[in-house]
Amino acid sequence: MLIDWFTIVAQIINFLILVFLLNRFLYKPIVKTIKARQKEIENRWQAAEKEKESAKTEANSYQKKQHELEEKQHEIMTHAQTKADEKYHDLVEEARQDIEQKRKTWQESLEREKAQFFDRFQEKIVQQIYKMTGHALGDLANASLEQQMINQFIHRLENLSEKERENLANSAQTIENSLIIRSHFEIPPESRDRLLTLLQQTHIYQGNNVQFMTNSDLICGIELQASDYKIAWNLKDYVEGLDIDKN
Repeated sequence: MLIDWFTIVAQIINFLILVFLLNRFLYKPIVKTIKARQKEIENRWQAAEKEKESAKTEANSYQKKQHELEEKQHEIMTHAQTKADEKYHDLVEEARQDIEQKRKTWQESLEREKAQFFDRFQEKIVQQIYKMTGHALGDLANASLEQQMINQFIHRLENLSEKERENLANSAQTIENSLIIRSHFEIPPESRDRLLTLLQQTHIYQGNNVQFMTNSDLICGIELQASDYKIAWNLKDYVEGLDIDKN
């Protein structure tokens, strides 16, 4: 069997031409299209991944901001609650102090009114007692009663405290005029001598310039005055010194 080399060569050439044509017009465009499609898919995938990462980042940022907002809201609410509590306590304390001040003012006013009432009451009682006893004892005064008053005054001088004796002696030393002894009645000479002797013995007054004077306001009593200091015993001072219970 004879081989037709021309035909074989022609077929080989045709096959190569076909392969070239297929590669040129079919395979390469298909490969190019496939690569382009793959590239597009990869680009879309990368874009999707980027969007996914961006969305994840935004989600994290949103969650973080939401958490910060919740913390800030909690902080604001806590601060507002604290301020409200402080304001409440301040208002309560202010109201308590205001009530306490008003109560104190009312109490002080009540005490003043009560004191004024009892002072007026005591003054009226003293005036009435003084008026009645003044008339009665003024009419009943006699030598025996007068001597008892002198004895009572001498007893008062003998029992002066150290502070009273010192104050009286200092006042007696500073006076320019004489020492004055006043009484409702005329003091007898022997009683005057007793008083002068007592003043010298107690070192209250060493001089002899003592004036004895009468004063009708001194009902049943005697007083000794040295400058602005006075020692007295009389019914008026006794009655005015009565302590009336004000409670």
